[in-house]
Amino acid sequence: MLLQSCLLAAGLGLALHSVHAADPAAVKSVQFKNGALLVSLESGDTQTATNEIALPESIKVMTNGTFTVNAGKKRNLKDGQSLGADGNLTSPDGTVEPVADHVVLKGGRLKLVKDGESSPATGEVKLGDGSRIRPDGTITGADGRIRRMLDGQICKFSGEAIASTDTVTLKDGKVILQKDGGRVTLKPGQTIMMSDGTKVSADGTVLRADGTRSKVGEGEVLKLPGVLPRK
Repeated sequence: MLLQSCLLAAGLGLALHSVHAADPAAVKSVQFKNGALLVSLESGDTQTATNEIALPESIKVMTNGTFTVNAGKKRNLKDGQSLGADGNLTSPDGTVEPVADHVVLKGGRLKLVKDGESSPATGEVKLGDGSRIRPDGTITGADGRIRRMLDGQICKFSGEAIASTDTVTLKDGKVILQKDGGRVTLKPGQTIMMSDGTKVSADGTVLRADGTRSKVGEGEVLKLPGVLPRK
Protein backbone atom coordinates (compact mmCIF):
# COMPACT_ATOMS: atom_id res chain seq x y z
CA MET A 1 0.00 0.00 0.00
CA LEU A 2 2.84 2.40 0.84
CA LEU A 3 4.49 1.81 -2.54
CA GLN A 4 1.21 2.27 -4.40
CA SER A 5 0.73 5.58 -2.62
CA CYS A 6 4.23 6.68 -3.63
CA LEU A 7 3.63 5.79 -7.27
CA LEU A 8 0.26 7.53 -7.26
CA ALA A 9 1.90 10.64 -5.86
CA ALA A 10 4.53 10.50 -8.58
CA GLY A 11 1.84 10.27 -11.24
CA LEU A 12 0.30 13.45 -9.85
CA GLY A 13 3.60 15.27 -10.20
CA LEU A 14 4.60 14.98 -6.53
CA ALA A 15 7.82 13.50 -5.11
CA LEU A 16 8.86 10.02 -6.25
CA HIS A 17 10.13 8.22 -3.16
CA SER A 18 12.75 5.49 -3.00
CA VAL A 19 11.40 2.31 -4.65
CA HIS A 20 12.87 -1.02 -3.60
CA ALA A 21 13.08 -3.97 -5.96
CA ALA A 22 11.47 -6.18 -3.33
CA ASP A 23 8.30 -4.08 -3.52
CA PRO A 24 5.36 -5.21 -5.70
CA ALA A 25 6.01 -2.62 -8.45
CA ALA A 26 9.77 -2.79 -9.04
CA VAL A 27 12.04 -0.34 -10.82
CA LYS A 28 13.15 -1.67 -14.20
CA SER A 29 16.02 0.76 -14.70
CA VAL A 30 17.29 4.26 -14.02
CA GLN A 31 18.92 6.60 -16.52
CA PHE A 32 20.80 9.86 -16.09
CA LYS A 33 19.91 12.21 -18.93
CA ASN A 34 20.23 15.98 -19.27
CA GLY A 35 21.03 16.35 -15.58
CA ALA A 36 17.98 14.42 -14.33
CA LEU A 37 17.57 10.87 -13.00
CA LEU A 38 14.78 9.12 -14.89
CA VAL A 39 13.15 6.02 -13.41
CA SER A 40 11.55 3.40 -15.67
CA LEU A 41 9.02 1.23 -13.84
CA GLU A 42 7.97 -2.31 -14.72
CA SER A 43 4.53 -0.84 -15.49
CA GLY A 44 6.08 1.03 -18.42
CA ASP A 45 5.81 4.46 -16.77
CA THR A 46 8.79 6.80 -16.54
CA GLN A 47 9.19 9.36 -13.75
CA THR A 48 11.80 11.89 -12.69
CA ALA A 49 13.30 10.86 -9.35
CA THR A 50 13.42 13.34 -6.49
CA ASN A 51 14.67 10.82 -3.91
CA GLU A 52 17.31 8.08 -3.71
CA ILE A 53 16.45 4.92 -5.67
CA ALA A 54 17.31 1.44 -4.34
CA LEU A 55 18.05 -1.50 -6.65
CA PRO A 56 19.11 -5.14 -6.05
CA GLU A 57 22.74 -5.95 -5.18
CA SER A 58 22.63 -3.14 -2.57
CA ILE A 59 22.77 -0.50 -5.31
CA LYS A 60 21.77 3.01 -4.33
CA VAL A 61 21.34 5.73 -6.96
CA MET A 62 21.17 9.41 -6.01
CA THR A 63 19.29 12.07 -7.95
CA ASN A 64 22.57 13.72 -9.03
CA GLY A 65 23.50 10.56 -10.97
CA THR A 66 25.99 9.13 -8.48
CA PHE A 67 25.56 5.55 -7.28
CA THR A 68 27.16 3.07 -4.91
CA VAL A 69 27.24 -0.73 -4.75
CA ASN A 70 27.42 -2.34 -1.30
CA ALA A 71 28.32 1.07 0.19
CA GLY A 72 31.47 1.11 -1.97
CA LYS A 73 33.10 3.98 -3.81
CA LYS A 74 30.78 6.57 -5.35
CA ARG A 75 30.55 6.39 -9.13
CA ASN A 76 28.92 8.68 -11.67
CA LEU A 77 26.34 7.73 -14.26
CA LYS A 78 27.34 9.41 -17.49
CA ASP A 79 24.73 11.15 -19.60
CA GLY A 80 22.68 8.55 -21.44
CA GLN A 81 23.86 5.59 -19.35
CA SER A 82 21.19 3.38 -17.78
CA LEU A 83 21.50 1.08 -14.77
CA GLY A 84 19.10 -1.86 -14.71
CA ALA A 85 17.57 -3.81 -11.85
CA ASP A 86 19.66 -6.74 -13.18
CA GLY A 87 22.79 -4.85 -12.04
CA ASN A 88 24.03 -4.12 -15.56
CA LEU A 89 25.22 -0.69 -16.71
CA THR A 90 24.38 0.04 -20.35
CA SER A 91 26.16 2.83 -22.25
CA PRO A 92 24.93 4.52 -25.45
CA ASP A 93 27.76 2.87 -27.41
CA GLY A 94 26.32 -0.58 -26.59
CA THR A 95 28.75 -1.49 -23.81
CA VAL A 96 27.08 -3.56 -21.08
CA GLU A 97 28.87 -4.47 -17.86
CA PRO A 98 27.86 -5.48 -14.33
CA VAL A 99 28.43 -2.87 -11.60
CA ALA A 100 29.03 -5.48 -8.88
CA ASP A 101 32.67 -6.35 -8.13
CA HIS A 102 33.70 -9.23 -10.36
CA VAL A 103 36.38 -11.02 -12.35
CA VAL A 104 36.18 -11.34 -16.13
CA LEU A 105 38.31 -12.97 -18.82
CA LYS A 106 39.13 -10.59 -21.69
CA GLY A 107 41.50 -11.48 -24.49
CA GLY A 108 42.62 -14.56 -22.56
CA ARG A 109 43.70 -12.55 -19.51
CA LEU A 110 41.91 -12.24 -16.17
CA LYS A 111 40.72 -8.79 -15.09
CA LEU A 112 39.66 -7.75 -11.60
CA VAL A 113 36.91 -5.13 -11.46
CA LYS A 114 36.31 -3.36 -8.15
CA ASP A 115 34.13 -0.26 -7.75
CA GLY A 116 34.04 -0.02 -11.54
CA GLU A 117 37.82 0.12 -11.92
CA SER A 118 39.58 -2.67 -13.84
CA SER A 119 43.08 -4.04 -13.26
CA PRO A 120 44.90 -7.15 -14.52
CA ALA A 121 45.26 -10.12 -12.19
CA THR A 122 48.92 -10.51 -11.26
CA GLY A 123 48.54 -13.79 -9.41
CA GLU A 124 46.08 -16.52 -8.54
CA VAL A 125 42.71 -15.22 -7.36
CA LYS A 126 40.83 -17.17 -4.69
CA LEU A 127 37.05 -16.95 -4.77
CA GLY A 128 34.60 -17.32 -1.92
CA ASP A 129 33.44 -20.78 -3.04
CA GLY A 130 36.99 -22.16 -2.64
CA SER A 131 37.86 -22.13 -6.34
CA ARG A 132 41.02 -20.46 -7.65
CA ILE A 133 41.60 -18.69 -10.97
CA ARG A 134 45.00 -18.15 -12.56
CA PRO A 135 45.73 -15.01 -14.62
CA ASP A 136 45.28 -17.05 -17.84
CA GLY A 137 41.72 -18.01 -16.81
CA THR A 138 42.44 -21.55 -15.63
CA ILE A 139 40.01 -22.44 -12.82
CA THR A 140 40.78 -25.01 -10.14
CA GLY A 141 37.54 -25.87 -8.35
CA ALA A 142 37.22 -26.59 -4.63
CA ASP A 143 36.97 -30.26 -5.66
CA GLY A 144 40.27 -30.04 -7.56
CA ARG A 145 38.65 -30.19 -11.01
CA ILE A 146 40.40 -27.98 -13.58
CA ARG A 147 38.65 -26.08 -16.38
CA ARG A 148 39.10 -22.85 -18.32
CA MET A 149 37.06 -19.68 -18.37
CA LEU A 150 35.75 -18.54 -21.73
CA ASP A 151 36.45 -15.05 -23.07
CA GLY A 152 33.70 -12.78 -21.74
CA GLN A 153 32.85 -15.08 -18.84
CA ILE A 154 32.11 -13.20 -15.59
CA CYS A 155 31.80 -14.19 -11.95
CA LYS A 156 31.61 -12.44 -8.61
CA PHE A 157 34.40 -12.74 -6.06
CA SER A 158 32.03 -15.07 -4.18
CA GLY A 159 32.31 -17.52 -7.08
CA GLU A 160 28.73 -16.92 -8.26
CA ALA A 161 28.43 -16.66 -12.04
CA ILE A 162 27.10 -13.46 -13.61
CA ALA A 163 25.21 -13.79 -16.88
CA SER A 164 27.13 -11.92 -19.58
CA THR A 165 25.40 -9.82 -22.23
CA ASP A 166 26.28 -9.38 -25.90
CA THR A 167 24.98 -6.35 -27.78
CA VAL A 168 24.37 -5.18 -31.33
CA THR A 169 24.51 -1.41 -31.90
CA LEU A 170 24.12 0.66 -35.06
CA LYS A 171 26.07 3.91 -34.82
CA ASP A 172 26.69 6.25 -37.76
CA GLY A 173 25.62 3.46 -40.09
CA LYS A 174 28.15 0.96 -38.69
CA VAL A 175 27.22 -2.20 -36.80
CA ILE A 176 29.22 -2.62 -33.59
CA LEU A 177 29.13 -5.81 -31.56
CA GLN A 178 29.99 -6.50 -27.95
CA LYS A 179 30.87 -10.20 -27.97
CA ASP A 180 32.95 -12.41 -25.66
CA GLY A 181 34.07 -9.37 -23.67
CA GLY A 182 35.41 -7.54 -26.74
CA ARG A 183 34.09 -5.08 -29.33
CA VAL A 184 33.95 -5.66 -33.08
CA THR A 185 32.90 -3.31 -35.90
CA LEU A 186 31.52 -5.32 -38.81
CA LYS A 187 33.00 -4.70 -42.25
CA PRO A 188 30.75 -4.41 -45.35
CA GLY A 189 29.41 -7.84 -46.26
CA GLN A 190 30.56 -9.41 -43.00
CA THR A 191 28.30 -11.63 -40.86
CA ILE A 192 29.13 -12.86 -37.35
CA MET A 193 27.37 -15.45 -35.19
CA MET A 194 26.76 -14.37 -31.61
CA SER A 195 27.05 -16.58 -28.51
CA ASP A 196 23.34 -17.53 -28.57
CA GLY A 197 23.37 -18.50 -32.26
CA THR A 198 22.03 -15.17 -33.57
CA LYS A 199 23.62 -14.06 -36.87
CA VAL A 200 24.32 -10.35 -37.33
CA SER A 201 25.18 -8.79 -40.69
CA ALA A 202 26.95 -5.51 -41.46
CA ASP A 203 23.74 -4.02 -42.89
CA GLY A 204 22.08 -4.36 -39.46
CA THR A 205 20.10 -7.52 -40.25
CA VAL A 206 19.65 -9.78 -37.20
CA LEU A 207 18.71 -13.44 -37.78
CA ARG A 208 17.75 -15.28 -34.60
CA ALA A 209 18.38 -18.99 -34.10
CA ASP A 210 14.60 -19.58 -34.38
CA GLY A 211 14.53 -17.97 -37.84
CA THR A 212 13.10 -14.61 -36.70
CA ARG A 213 14.56 -11.76 -38.75
CA SER A 214 14.76 -8.07 -37.79
CA LYS A 215 16.92 -5.02 -38.36
CA VAL A 216 18.64 -2.88 -35.76
CA GLY A 217 17.98 0.86 -35.99
CA GLU A 218 20.40 3.79 -35.69
CA GLY A 219 21.29 4.32 -32.02
CA GLU A 220 19.51 1.15 -30.92
CA VAL A 221 21.20 -1.24 -28.47
CA LEU A 222 19.99 -4.81 -28.97
CA LYS A 223 20.88 -7.11 -26.07
CA LEU A 224 21.53 -10.83 -26.51
CA PRO A 225 22.57 -13.61 -24.10
CA GLY A 226 26.36 -13.74 -23.80
CA VAL A 227 28.83 -16.54 -23.32
CA LEU A 228 27.71 -19.42 -21.10
CA PRO A 229 30.28 -20.79 -18.63
CA ARG A 230 31.51 -24.35 -18.95
CA LYS A 231 30.12 -26.66 -16.27
